[in-house]
Amino acid sequence: MTTQRKKIILATIVMVAIFAIYETIKSLVHPSMSVLTSHIISTAVVGIITVFTARYVIRQQTHLMQELEQSNQRLRDALARAERDENLLRSIVSSVAEGLVIVDNESNILMINDAARTFLNLGERPATRLTDLSRDPEVHRIFSNVLKTGERVEARIETRSGEPGLQNRRVLRVHAAPLRLRDRQIDGVVSAFIDISQLQLLERIRQEFISNVSHELRTPLAAITAYVETLIDGGIDDNENNLRFLNTIHRNAERMRALVSDISELSAIESGAVQLKIERIPLRHVVEEVFSGLLPRASKHGVTLDNCVEPEFEVSADSHRLEQILINLVDNAIKFNHPGGKVIVSADLSESDLHHIIKVRDTGPGIPSEHLPRVFERFYRVDKARSREAGGTGLGLAIVKHLTLAHGGEAYVTSEVGIGSEFIVKLPISSSLISHSHEISSSIAARC
Repeated sequence: MTTQRKKIILATIVMVAIFAIYETIKSLVHPSMSVLTSHIISTAVVGIITVFTARYVIRQQTHLMQELEQSNQRLRDALARAERDENLLRSIVSSVAEGLVIVDNESNILMINDAARTFLNLGERPATRLTDLSRDPEVHRIFSNVLKTGERVEARIETRSGEPGLQNRRVLRVHAAPLRLRDRQIDGVVSAFIDISQLQLLERIRQEFISNVSHELRTPLAAITAYVETLIDGGIDDNENNLRFLNTIHRNAERMRALVSDISELSAIESGAVQLKIERIPLRHVVEEVFSGLLPRASKHGVTLDNCVEPEFEVSADSHRLEQILINLVDNAIKFNHPGGKVIVSADLSESDLHHIIKVRDTGPGIPSEHLPRVFERFYRVDKARSREAGGTGLGLAIVKHLTLAHGGEAYVTSEVGIGSEFIVKLPISSSLISHSHEISSSIAARC
C-alpha cells in the first residue's frame, strides 16, 4: 500500500471520528434539540467534513498522479537511453573492421557482426550455435579453453572460400576473453577475429625480396671476389688476362650498382617519397629522346625502333618519370627480341574511360600465358638465364607498374608466344587535355 493511500484512509477515519465526536457532544449538550434542527446541523457538518475530506483526497490523488507521471517519464527516458545505447553499440559493432562474436557458456551465439560473417564465409546463413560458425577444431578449442580456464586465449586460424588457392586463403588472428556479466562468474566468451592476410602476404613478399636481393648480389659479388683474388695472387702480372679480369670486375660492379639503384628507386616510389610534377607533355618527343639513348643497344641487338606516336599527341604526366617508364619498357623490348626484330611505340585515346594509352610492342618470342600475371613482380623472370645474361636487375617492370600507379593509371601486358608482347600503360587525362585529346583522336592513324 502506498503512502498516499495510507494518508487518505487515515484522513477518512479522522473525519468520521470528528463527526462521531460532534454527534456525541450535540446529544449531551442539547438533548432536547428538535429532530429537524439536529438533522440540518448534522447535514451541514457532514458537508463541511466531506468537503475537507474530498479536498484532501483530491490533493493527494493529484500528487500521486504527478508522481506516477514523473515515474513514467523517467521510465520512458531510461528506455530511450537504453535504445540509443543499443543502437550505438550495434552501429559500433557493425562498423568495426574486426569480426566480433559473443557466445554464452552453452555455446549459443549471442551476437555476430558482418565482418565476422565475411571472415568465416557465413554469408546470410543463420548462425545460432558455435557449430554453425565454423567446423574448424581450432575455433572450438579456443572457445572451450576460455570457458574452462577463464583466461584470454590468442591463436591463428585459416579460412578458405571457393576453389583452393592463395587468393582464396584468409589468415585470421583470434583474441578470445571470458564474458562476465556477474562478478567472477563466466557467462560466455567474447572473441575478435582480425584479418592478417595482407600482413602475411607482405611478410612473404619481404622475405622473398630479401632472398632475391641476396641472390642477385651474391653472383656478381662472388665474381668480383674471385677475380680480385686472382689478380692479387699474381694475375695482375698476366698481361694477356689482367685486362679481361678487370673488365669482368667492372661489369659485375656495374650490375651491382644498377641493382642497388633500382632497389632504392623502387623503395622511394612505393613509400610515396617521389613527388610528381604533372604537366602536358608531347609524347612523340619523349619517345624520340628514349630511342636516342637506347639506339646503340638496339643496333647491337639488330633491333629497329619505330616511333608511331602522332606529333600532336600529348599526355598528362611527370616528364622524368614518364621517360623512366618508357626506358624500362623499350629496353626490355630490345633485350628480349630477335635479331632483325622491331620495337614499336604507339599511343591512342580511350574515350570510354578517358585515358591515354601508350603501347610498347615487340616482335620477340612472347611470354607464355602462365607467366603474364606475374611479370610485374619484383625479380620475376620468365627466362632466368637469358635475363641475367642480358644484364637486367629484374626490377624494371616493377618500377614501371608503381610509377604508373603513382600517376593514377595502370600497366598490363598482352602476349602471344612466337609473335611478340605488347606492354600497355594507361594514364588518366587531365581536364585541360580532354578537349585537345578529342580533337586529335579522330586524326590518329596507323603509322606503323
